Amino acid sequence: MHFSADKSTIKVMTVWISVFGIVLSSLISALAGLLTPWLLIISAAVGAATVFVALRYPPKYASVMKVDFDGIAVKAVTGVFIKKQLFVPMTALRTFELCSTPVQRFFGCRTVILRFAGGAVFLPLLPVKQAEELVAALEEFEESI
Repeated sequence: MHFSADKSTIKVMTVWISVFGIVLSSLISALAGLLTPWLLIISAAVGAATVFVALRYPPKYASVMKVDFDGIAVKAVTGVFIKKQLFVPMTALRTFELCSTPVQRFFGCRTVILRFAGGAVFLPLLPVKQAEELVAALEEFEESI
């Protein structure tokens, strides 16, 4: 079974990046009012960087994120700047969870958390249908043991 990110992933990431950029730009602008107007240059730069990152990063992340489950292991590739190749064998898997934030629920995404001895793997921003299919496949494999 193969899973990957879609347009809902891009929307969620764009919202979070935009919110972060707006808040940071607002704080710098407030400091400019208190200290010196020269900080408005930094605020404008933060705003421009936010627009650039919000338009470029989410599509790249969505194109890189791939998750495979073959009944033996869960294999995932994530990350844009630092690419991670994750491999979790089913024999090491202890628990798995399906969770989401309000923004993820609004745009139809879920995060799957795979916990194993020694750590955890987060598979963020999978579409709802794919996340539920992955969890159902993991439950089916667990019951067959």
